[in-house]
Amino acid sequence: MLCRVFFGLLTLGVTLIYRLGEQLPFFVEPLTSLYAVTGFLFLISGLYTFAFRWFKNEKAFGGVQLFGDVVTITALIYFTGLLFSPFLFLYPIVIICSTIILGPRGGYYTAGACCIFFGLLVDFYYFGWIMPPGLSNTPFVENLTWTSCFYRLGNTCLTCFLTAVVSGYIAARERQALGELAIMETQVKRVEKMALIGEMAAGLAHEIKNPLASLSGSIQMLRGEKGWEPHHEKLMRIAVREADRLSDLVTEFLFFARPGVGCPKSILIGGMVDETVALLRQDPKRGGRVDVEISIEDGIVTLMDAGHFRQVLMNLLINAAEAVSDKGGQIQIHARRSRKGRPLLSVRDNGAGIAPEDISQIFDPFYTTKKEGSGLGLSIVHRLLEACGGGVSVRSEPELGTEFLLSLPACDDARDPYASSASVLTGANEIG
Repeated sequence: MLCRVFFGLLTLGVTLIYRLGEQLPFFVEPLTSLYAVTGFLFLISGLYTFAFRWFKNEKAFGGVQLFGDVVTITALIYFTGLLFSPFLFLYPIVIICSTIILGPRGGYYTAGACCIFFGLLVDFYYFGWIMPPGLSNTPFVENLTWTSCFYRLGNTCLTCFLTAVVSGYIAARERQALGELAIMETQVKRVEKMALIGEMAAGLAHEIKNPLASLSGSIQMLRGEKGWEPHHEKLMRIAVREADRLSDLVTEFLFFARPGVGCPKSILIGGMVDETVALLRQDPKRGGRVDVEISIEDGIVTLMDAGHFRQVLMNLLINAAEAVSDKGGQIQIHARRSRKGRPLLSVRDNGAGIAPEDISQIFDPFYTTKKEGSGLGLSIVHRLLEACGGGVSVRSEPELGTEFLLSLPACDDARDPYASSASVLTGANEIG
């Protein structure tokens, strides 16, 4: 709106300077018409400013203004020579603005509107139905031919649509870059937070684990002492069970805090998936609840520690098995190569899905929506993939299921995939 007012002031100033230089009367065509167009610009700018607070949809408000600009530019072109107007360059400018505000489709619509309005002007002008004021006796009007009209119209329309195509491509690339930047920022924040938590908690976990071992051993020794009462057995079993449970939790947390680089080597994904699924099926609590469907392209290999890969996949399978119903639960595992040759692994279930407000927090440590569980499973998945140069993203729809997409390091990736976390972001962007 400010640029529109500035353009109106510039047009009015140039018109007045031209009138003074040519010593023309103040009210003479086409100068009078230019005054009217400039006044119209100021009027609609004031209306836009007044109506700005009432418009809730910014894109709709931008569309209204852009349509008004097309009409105004068409009137300006009509009053300043039409086919030979010096203001024809304004059509591409308003198309670029439309692409920025409304997107590529808005740019195409605006280009079409410019061509339609200008085409109607040229047709009416050629058949003598309209005549720009003050230009009726000029040489270019008297010598007007259909070829000159067609040339000017075709040139203007081609310019408009080329502008829409180029600006649309640039706008699409900009949106893609902004999306990738947002993903990178999210990943960096998550990595920084997890690194801080890991450093603080590793020492604490060690301090907890040592007393737990002493406590468990002491209880075991007490069970063998004389004077043991039968009802003490139940209490001791509870104490040992809870001590073991706390020990497992600390072990998981240590694994999250300091996963280590492991021993990366070439792993055939198909064989490792089959082994891990077989382990899941032996689990009496979860194995019988789901039907696992495996679809993996032949010969897909990743560079990763075998234990880490198995841990990642098992955590995802357990998460999926706990998300599905007791009957009709299904897990689908697919593996393929991306366009760049990077191994992509998908684990999808038909469970209850994840609520939209929980999606951004599921990789945070100790965050869980389940009645049971430590909330470290997905955090460990993210941590291990981060360490090896991979990435993970999630897609979920409530009541329809959840899909985890893993980007794994290829054997011909960077020579040392454990050297930097930048490859983690690349992997996440590729699958995002």
